[in-house]
Amino acid sequence: MNDTPSRDALTRFVFERAPIRGAWVSLDAASREILESHPYPPALRRVMAELLAAATLLASTLKFTGSLIVQLQGEGPVRLLVVECNDALELRATAQWDAERTAALGHEATLAELAGGASQGRLVITLDPRGNGNIYQGIVTLETGSVALLIEHYLATSEQLASRLVLATDAGRAVGLLVQRLPGVAGDGEHGADDPWGRAVERIGALDNAVLLAPGTAEAHLAASFPHDDVRVFRPRGVAFHCPCSQERVERALRIAGRTEIESILAERGDVVVTCEFCNRTYAFGPAEARAVFAPQVSSVRH
Repeated sequence: MNDTPSRDALTRFVFERAPIRGAWVSLDAASREILESHPYPPALRRVMAELLAAATLLASTLKFTGSLIVQLQGEGPVRLLVVECNDALELRATAQWDAERTAALGHEATLAELAGGASQGRLVITLDPRGNGNIYQGIVTLETGSVALLIEHYLATSEQLASRLVLATDAGRAVGLLVQRLPGVAGDGEHGADDPWGRAVERIGALDNAVLLAPGTAEAHLAASFPHDDVRVFRPRGVAFHCPCSQERVERALRIAGRTEIESILAERGDVVVTCEFCNRTYAFGPAEARAVFAPQVSSVRH
């Protein structure tokens, strides 16, 4: 058994004697780097950290090369929140918010409150196979209070799988535990501890933030969470913050904007400055550099 605490890793597991699967994720440096890219207010930081953990858990089940994107759209203090995790478990996130209105809600504001109310916002979960198939979108109304319950509702409607999810955050760290009942489990699994699913639901319901955020490996946490079941734990996968922005991508965006638009910006400001909404990296182009983007590309031909 690996005795090193799981930092920025996702660990999948299955119950050996029951059709139950799950995953444990722990985020530390990855989530902190994302959250520190912008001056997010406390309530938004907490919700974003929870969504980072939830998106990683969902993306770990992707059966294609692509991304899972969780997007909050609202008309409240937070107008937009985007969390993306690809099949390599690379994360990025960004948000648009009103600082004064968000701060007024307090640290424990729900996703619905951040969006301006349950009727003013929605959670959209997109599966994007990057051109290798159809894009799938699931829409979740913000009627339930927590991020975990919203994701459970999405899984119940999109995958038709009974799921239980718990999330915990603290100072930028995020931990999540997802358990799903696969077809074939007898009983309703909602009451008692007479069947594996019933025990799993009961045990997950007893986990609090202190237990979830306690030091320890994924194996140790899972053994403590399900002491009466034989749980097989797979090798952990690393999770990391990654933003694919680059000089080349920005130059491509300038070409798409067009020479007329760029000349207008140069006339007004004297330069062109582009800031990535995800990582907050800035790309600056002086007049000569900006105009060079539109220069014909000359390729050398060897005779």
